[in-house]
Amino acid sequence: MQNPALREAVKRETEEADRKLQVIQAGVGGPIPKLIVQSVGGKPELEGYVGKSLGQIAEEEGKDPIEVMLDLSLAGDLNVEFLGPNRGFNAEYTAEMINDSSYTFPGASDGGAHTKFFTGGAFTTDFLRWLVRDEQRITLEEAHYRLSALPAQAAGFRDRGVLREGAAADVVVYSLDELAIEPEWIGEITYDFPGGEWRRIQRAKGYQAIIVNGVMTFADGKCTGATPGKLLRHGRG
Repeated sequence: MQNPALREAVKRETEEADRKLQVIQAGVGGPIPKLIVQSVGGKPELEGYVGKSLGQIAEEEGKDPIEVMLDLSLAGDLNVEFLGPNRGFNAEYTAEMINDSSYTFPGASDGGAHTKFFTGGAFTTDFLRWLVRDEQRITLEEAHYRLSALPAQAAGFRDRGVLREGAAADVVVYSLDELAIEPEWIGEITYDFPGGEWRRIQRAKGYQAIIVNGVMTFADGKCTGATPGKLLRHGRG
């Protein structure tokens, strides 16, 4: 990263990639000048950069944003984190995808694949509080169907995803007004992986109980330790 020739090559290739990928840049982090310094690897002398974009720092110091990124990375012993900005979301378009199709349900890909970058499992809480409660673009009944019954049907699970006599007693009890995700955006770091490795986590607020096969597994947001779930083969318990 200190090699001048390598730096020039990185800048050239980044500029070329920007020209080719402008259409999808919004979904893959965005242009490098807009990346924000999230943390600096515990280096006090670099704390002044936290919260600033690479473009802003480049302008202040008269550098190319690529140079800024490489210099900060080296100064922080390659432990500096850069984060793409929150660009906001379109409730109207998202609700249209749900309401105007019989087969669409919310979800997140790459489950568990990017433990250091985001916590995709928060989408269920976000869906309920954002599009149902705050925006009121999807009814609560429709949301429950899209989050439970339809996914179970798509996965081939029988007698799952609905509340009715004879079905498994899997129930989530929550307060819609109290639903929240803490902390927001990308979560906080916890060192609970094997070998002391870290990941990001977020906590769901507003859930009173999670019941699996009639047994309480979570009560007021705390795990009870019970594991009453069963392996399903071909949609059957």
